[in-house]
Amino acid sequence: MTSSLRYAYLGIILTTFFWGTNFNAGAYIIRFMSPITAATERFVIATLLLVVIFGGLGRLRLTALKQNLLPFIAIGLLGVVGFNMAMFFGLQSTTPINGALIMATTPLTTLALAYVFEREQMTLHKVIGLIFGLAGVILVITHGDLMHLLTLKIAHGDVMILAGSVSFSLTTIISRRFVVEATPLETTTFSMLFGTLILVILSLIFEHPLTMITAMPVSVHIALLYLAFFGSMIAYLFWFNGIRHIGSSRAAAFFNLVPVFTMLVSIIFGALPNIWQILGTLGVIIGVIFTTGAIQKRKATSLSPPKTANT
Repeated sequence: MTSSLRYAYLGIILTTFFWGTNFNAGAYIIRFMSPITAATERFVIATLLLVVIFGGLGRLRLTALKQNLLPFIAIGLLGVVGFNMAMFFGLQSTTPINGALIMATTPLTTLALAYVFEREQMTLHKVIGLIFGLAGVILVITHGDLMHLLTLKIAHGDVMILAGSVSFSLTTIISRRFVVEATPLETTTFSMLFGTLILVILSLIFEHPLTMITAMPVSVHIALLYLAFFGSMIAYLFWFNGIRHIGSSRAAAFFNLVPVFTMLVSIIFGALPNIWQILGTLGVIIGVIFTTGAIQKRKATSLSPPKTANT
C-alpha cells in the first residue's frame, strides 16, 4: 500500500471520528439554537477558514471553480444543506433508533449508486462487508434488542432522514464522477461555499440568526468552533481526499464507524457499553475490513510466489 493510500484511509477514519463526535456536540448545541442557525454558524466559520487560509496561500484556483461550477453547487446543496437539514429536522419527529438505523443504510445506498453510475464492481467481499457493517450498527444502536426492528413505524422524520442518507450518497458519487481537475481542497472549499450561502439565505428567511447567535452562551460557540474546524473543514477535506484515492463505495463503508465513535465518546463520559454494543462494534470493524478488500489483499500477498534472487 502506498503512502497516499495509507493517508487516505487514515483520513477517512478520522473523518468518521469527527462526525461521530458531532452527535455529542450537536446534542448540546441544539438545546440552545435552532437547526438552520446552528448549521449556518458552523459552516460560515468553516468556509471562512478555508477561503482565508488556503485562498491566501494561493491553493484555490478559479479555473477549477469555473470548470466544476454545477458539480460544486450540487455537492453544496446536497452534502451541506440537504444532509444537515434532513438530520436536524428529521430527529424532531422520529426516534434516535429510527434515525440511526436509516443512516446506517448510507453505505448500501452509495454502493448501489456507484454500481449504477460508476459501474463499480459488486464483489463478494463488498457485499459481505456491508452486511457485517449494517448488522454491527443495528446491534450497537438497538442494544441487542432486535425487537426494535419489528416495531419501527414510518414517520415524517424517517422519510427526511432517509432523504439525508440518499443526499450524502449522491454527494459522494458526484464528487467522484463529475468533479474534474480539482483538488480535494478545492472541492471542499467551493462546494462548502455554495452550501453556506444557501444556509445563510434560509436562516434569514425562516429564523433570526443574528439575534440567536448573540444570545448564546460562550460554551455553545466553542462547540460550534469544534464542529466548524474538525467536523466540517478537516473532515470534508479528508473525506473528498479519501473518495479520490479509494473510491466512493469503500469510503462509504467507513460511515458505519460513525455511531461506533459516538458510543466510544459516550463511554468517556461514563456510559459503559453492553455485550451487544461490543459485538456490534466488532461487526462494524469486520465489515470495514471486508469492504475495503484488506482480507483479499492479504490473501493475494500470502499466495504470491516468493521472489528469487537472479543468478
